[in-house]
Amino acid sequence: MFRTLSFYEEDGLGLPYAVTLVDAAEEEIDDKTGEVIGISVPDMEGLAAAVAMARVLSPIGLLSQEVRFLRDVLDMGSAEMAKALSMDASTYSRWENGKQSVGQWADKQIRLVVVTVLQGRFPHFSIDPKTVVLLKPVKARIGQPHPDIRMVRRPAPVEVTQIDEWDTLLAA
Repeated sequence: MFRTLSFYEEDGLGLPYAVTLVDAAEEEIDDKTGEVIGISVPDMEGLAAAVAMARVLSPIGLLSQEVRFLRDVLDMGSAEMAKALSMDASTYSRWENGKQSVGQWADKQIRLVVVTVLQGRFPHFSIDPKTVVLLKPVKARIGQPHPDIRMVRRPAPVEVTQIDEWDTLLAA
């Protein structure tokens, strides 16, 4: 038997914080014992992409783990991401490994690459790149409050696709 959880903290995305899933994760329960067997999250690839989009729209500066997460979501190697950013691979590597912080200009460039690539793969993401251009990221600091990302599954419009899609819930 399965039961939909009203809230679930997903911490397996590679981010330094959990993402809250609302009415999306399912708990599998043993019919005989009533014990929880496991928890499943639908469409992890879509979830990761939606979280990446939500993250790039948050003005909090990117941390090294988030830079790596975003690259992983784009399914790029570090050299490929450095090339997409027109930069030296060793500098990019230092960002991902936390040996050098990401400056504001580079932070925006990473966000623009993410928006551009993900809109090509997930057409239902309708983010105007101008939103990222006008964003003023606040420098990231270890220990700073992380963005509160809450995700929910929404039924997709039938004329577009038969697959439900992840969407961001605004934090209360």
